[in-house]
Amino acid sequence: MPIHQNRTGRRSAAATLLAVLASAGLAALTPTAAQAASTCTSLTYYRVGGYQGGAEMHVPTLGWQDGNKTCYLKYGNSNSAVKVLQEALNNCYSQSLRLDGQYGTNTRNAVLYAQRQINDTWAWANIAEDGEYGPQTRAWMGFAIFGVNGGPVIPNVCYYPG
Repeated sequence: MPIHQNRTGRRSAAATLLAVLASAGLAALTPTAAQAASTCTSLTYYRVGGYQGGAEMHVPTLGWQDGNKTCYLKYGNSNSAVKVLQEALNNCYSQSLRLDGQYGTNTRNAVLYAQRQINDTWAWANIAEDGEYGPQTRAWMGFAIFGVNGGPVIPNVCYYPG
């Protein structure tokens, strides 16, 4: 029996069509990573073992020492979280950024470089190469290690917090 003559078939077809339209509408309303996450505004110090006298890693976070790494940085941001990102890019990805806390063209290009390096090194990382610091980049990126209590960066030593 054709679908238009079968009451059950019409309900099933209508339900399927409604589901398809709803999912299409929801997909259009789904926020991007930048829209879904809040902007990193500060940093958190994490202790790192195995170093004489101790060491710590600085990671961009939502707030000061709050441990909330689920935040985002992109072109135009300006704060201490950007400076932490710049330190990591200089120390772990051989960039030469001025530590000014400004996410401008140079920082965006350095993040893009790091993303390419990560994808080239770990093919399964498959992170977006968009020049923005978000969850994928954070999961694979190395961060600079400092001596405790404000000690200097330990050159060319990076830690990967995931």
